[in-house]
Amino acid sequence: MKRILILCLITCLPACSSSDDQERLSSRAYKGHESNADMNSFASVYPATIGTRLDDCQTCHKGDTFSYDKGGGNIASVFKNACDYCHLIQHPDADFIEAQPTGYTQTLNPYGTDYSEAGRSRQAIRDIADSDSDSDSYSNKDEIADLKYPGDPDSMPGQQVAPSVIMTMADLRALTAYDQFLLCNSSKQEYDDYASYEGVKLKDLLEALAVDPNDPDIEGITVIAPDGYMKDFSMDQVLNPFPASLYYAGLDNATLGAECGFVNYPDTLPAGLVDGEEIPGEQWLSLAYLRDGLPMDPSNLDISSGRINGEGPFRIIVPQSIAGSPDRGSKYSPSDCNDGFDYDDSKDHNAGAMVRGVTGIRINPLPAGTEDFDNRNGGWAFIDSESVIIYGHGINP
Repeated sequence: MKRILILCLITCLPACSSSDDQERLSSRAYKGHESNADMNSFASVYPATIGTRLDDCQTCHKGDTFSYDKGGGNIASVFKNACDYCHLIQHPDADFIEAQPTGYTQTLNPYGTDYSEAGRSRQAIRDIADSDSDSDSYSNKDEIADLKYPGDPDSMPGQQVAPSVIMTMADLRALTAYDQFLLCNSSKQEYDDYASYEGVKLKDLLEALAVDPNDPDIEGITVIAPDGYMKDFSMDQVLNPFPASLYYAGLDNATLGAECGFVNYPDTLPAGLVDGEEIPGEQWLSLAYLRDGLPMDPSNLDISSGRINGEGPFRIIVPQSIAGSPDRGSKYSPSDCNDGFDYDDSKDHNAGAMVRGVTGIRINPLPAGTEDFDNRNGGWAFIDSESVIIYGHGINP
């Protein structure tokens, strides 16, 4: 039967096409980059890569490190993975000092560039098989056979995987717990949520692993889901509390009716909440294992939609950087409710950054001469075992 390849090798413009008549193939990549000609070209020539680390944006796209002024001339840096680097085209960060990509060809690594210049087809993949796109002395086909990235000179056959530590649910619950109530403001969904999440601050987690979160060589962390989705966070976000969240009451169906209600509230609310005012307590970037006092449903991949269902067993919790009110999803606005809560692009829609089913946390950069963890092959096993792998800079197993 025909299956879907959800892979983000080269992001196609609407006019992108290929002369090859290709059957769609399957993959475990995340929803949002459905099958297209480029993806099928690679998977058709190298079918053994389907569902592996090469079934990923990084095969043809690159990431990069950006610097920004923390204030008073204090310059810090943050690494943006291949997905977040591409997203800067539509959503540039005004704080970054370096130039950001403005077109998709600027996001390609050497292998992606060679493929694009060779004609973007199955034959193009074959034509560059014997080339050494990243100039690391290994041919593209040899690197691909060993599931190494042919566009990254720091990835090559025989390389060791970065040092790592696996934390189980019991390990995480043995650390100092942190409970916070906050707004989860979505961009497109019908409902926003107020919820309490209990877990461990990312700062405390690093310290528990003897990683100095103030190490100036750390360029931030990357949180990884088992379907390949990744989200980067700066060390400023790890080390410091976020602004106080605001609480807005009475925006549910019970109060506004089914046509206008757009916020879900838990059955039991924390004490001290006042409509329109700050939520008591600090807000931190954290790794949660409970929502409203209960374990979260384990994440699983919906084969028909390609989306992840469930939140758990772990979810990264990201408070709003710019505190504000909930607003209706963009798909449900404008409405006829005339209450000032229709979608507002300027608001901080933090729910999109709250990675579901966290299976890996990478501390950037990886130690020299080491390889990234193959989260595609190993990720779902961490969901089943209720554990998470932390790896990279400063980790000593």
